[in-house]
Amino acid sequence: MDVARAGQIVLILLSPSLVVGAALYVPRWIMAGRRKLRERRRSNDPQPVGPPIELLAADLRRLLIEHDVVRGATDRAMRVRRLRALEGAIADCAVQAAAALDVPVPARLAHGEIPVAALRELLRALARTGLVLPARAGLLTGERNP
Repeated sequence: MDVARAGQIVLILLSPSLVVGAALYVPRWIMAGRRKLRERRRSNDPQPVGPPIELLAADLRRLLIEHDVVRGATDRAMRVRRLRALEGAIADCAVQAAAALDVPVPARLAHGEIPVAALRELLRALARTGLVLPARAGLLTGERNP
């Protein structure tokens, strides 16, 4: 038996494995190639990361107005909880707006909350960059709870 004959026998024995392997892996290689082409096209056409600044500004205005309304509520226990929740929502929205406008964001506490004084400064910085916020909002003016 010569080398050519041995090669033919090995090829005949391996052919089922080669066919099954090709059937399994060639579609994956084609999908990976298509995915790479799509990613390359997307990198040439950048997309926005967050929501539009107009939507963020509208949410911030709505939350600030609601914060002022809750500050005037009479039930103290519910008011404190609601104010903390609103301040958290305002902070999250303000951080997104700050990222969109390249405004520096103050450091958050360990549990993710921004102190009220730092939140007030962030809102004032956003207003200075041109974001329209309610002028009489309690968080912007620094007024104490009634």
